[in-house]
Amino acid sequence: MVQKDKSKKSQPVQDRFDSARAQVDVTQFTSYREFLKNLYDRIKTGRKSYSYVRFATDLGLSASNALWLVLTMRRDLSEASAQKIATALEMPHEARKYFMLLVRHNNAREPGQREAYMKELVVLKSQHFMNSDDDENTLEFFQEWYHPVLREMVALDDFKADPDWINERLFLRLLPKQIERSLDLLQKLNLIRYDETRQRYVSTGEQIFPSRAVGPLAAVRFHQKACENARESVTAVPSQRRDLNVMTLSISDEAAEKLKTIFHKACEEAMALESQPQPRTEVYQINVQLFALTRKAPGTKNET
Repeated sequence: MVQKDKSKKSQPVQDRFDSARAQVDVTQFTSYREFLKNLYDRIKTGRKSYSYVRFATDLGLSASNALWLVLTMRRDLSEASAQKIATALEMPHEARKYFMLLVRHNNAREPGQREAYMKELVVLKSQHFMNSDDDENTLEFFQEWYHPVLREMVALDDFKADPDWINERLFLRLLPKQIERSLDLLQKLNLIRYDETRQRYVSTGEQIFPSRAVGPLAAVRFHQKACENARESVTAVPSQRRDLNVMTLSISDEAAEKLKTIFHKACEEAMALESQPQPRTEVYQINVQLFALTRKAPGTKNET
């Protein structure tokens, strides 16, 4: 009697596995859980019987619910398991390195560790996964808090491209080299230009839209830096120049969705207010965050 090798995938599943592997690029993600969940969803399309247990074995792991526990944030993915997954997916060297850094970053508990791994991810992305110089410049723009700030400062009525003048106006000081590099970057991105008639930098009014290659990582860095500014403002900015409110609420998912709508409308009103004719004398930052602090109860839909 011939025994079938159950470890081998059937051809239809193999085809879907290979197709999903080619379509789902790990370097487009900032969460290894989202990457694996996206990969699973692609493979499962058109095959309702495909399970997390089968997914785990296809990825070189044991036939158990351990991977499901990882994807629902009840367990972290070990580095040993991550290596097996990278091998099963036949990840190229740099993609494997990105995936392993992603696992270390997502699993890290200390903020300092997470920041160190994030910086490594950004460097790796810049060196190996950029489609153009524009992508690299865009990622750099979202890497530092002061690039968006200097962009807005250029719009001030009395702006001067002088490090002493800029630092006199900022609550958080910059090095002259940082200011010089930032103004150069803003010009490369066509966000500002030098007006020969007025003998000063002016805003072009152009917007910056990250490409698919850098979008997820750029968004993460931008929000992280914005939150760092908010933290520093508590002690660096005089109380009469800031307005901070924090609430921790016990609410339903439906209420959370309503709050998102309220916040989106508030942001739209803020942008409309900025667009009105007025003296440009100050630069303010508005942060709006709404995030869950608890996981969903076991057994509920979309448990994470």
